[in-house]
Amino acid sequence: MKNVSKLALFVAAGMVSAGVNAATIQIPEGTAFELEGEFVSNYFVKDAVDTAVDTTDGGDPEETNENDLEGEIELAWSAVRSFENFDAYTEAAFKFENQTDDGTGTEFDGAVAGIEGDFGQLEVGATDSVYEDLITDAVDITEESGLDYGGYGFDENNMLTYYSPETAGFSFNLQIGILDEAENSTESEQGFVASAAYDFGVGAIHVGYDELGNTADSDDGLTGIATVFELGLAEVSLSHEMETDTNDQDTDYTGVAVSYDYGMGNLYGAYQSVSPDVGDDQSQYALGVSAAIADGFDVYAEYADFDGQDPTDADTQMTLGLVYAF
Repeated sequence: MKNVSKLALFVAAGMVSAGVNAATIQIPEGTAFELEGEFVSNYFVKDAVDTAVDTTDGGDPEETNENDLEGEIELAWSAVRSFENFDAYTEAAFKFENQTDDGTGTEFDGAVAGIEGDFGQLEVGATDSVYEDLITDAVDITEESGLDYGGYGFDENNMLTYYSPETAGFSFNLQIGILDEAENSTESEQGFVASAAYDFGVGAIHVGYDELGNTADSDDGLTGIATVFELGLAEVSLSHEMETDTNDQDTDYTGVAVSYDYGMGNLYGAYQSVSPDVGDDQSQYALGVSAAIADGFDVYAEYADFDGQDPTDADTQMTLGLVYAF
């Protein structure tokens, strides 16, 4: 699953799990085991335009088209033990890929362990970046048509994370990413990530910082601010990020996203402006619609224009997909 730690948090807090048919085993002395999963299948139509290469007939840029059918199954198990003043939990996830050109494959998708109580939540393992949670995810609302956003410093496999409790609408998160010598090939390295949110009722303001400790071309850090507003059946999000590289050159990312609940699903769209000090500006957008067919079963369709990324990447992408959570 995309965020192992979020699922563990939901289980530890006693919330409903993502899979409507998840298997839960209750054991005496306050211990529960749970198994749930998700099947995702996508059909992609990707068009790429290489402006550096002309066709032989009309002199137009070379255009290539690629159609792909991809699918995967993700399974996660969790164990939660309740104590008098806190809950302790652990979780692991596995991914089984199918419907791909390379055939099938299986991989370990990360594990976490932590404790949660009135003091907040402390977690170690494969936890999502707390910067990503509050800044990027505010405007990254598509299923498979993600636009360009600020990069992250660590691969999120070795994280130590603290989530504070919410007090008068305010909460904060602190995180340290660690790469040991085997992973970094040179020496152990640490990176610091922090984010905070203030919920004022009809909306929330988020701020975040990632020092990007192990990314050679972004050593000076990434800062971001996002706002999220609930407007009846609609949600509107705005974000601005500034990424500075080691040459003191900035890239600004400014985005807006809108989602509307029409009853059976959501209509949604996102726009992202990418403005580097060196290179051309980009204007990217994505549109989509989703529908809930049955409990745990959703379908969606998306179209995205990435505005001239690298020649080997898709400039436009159409996606038809389905998700079944169990």
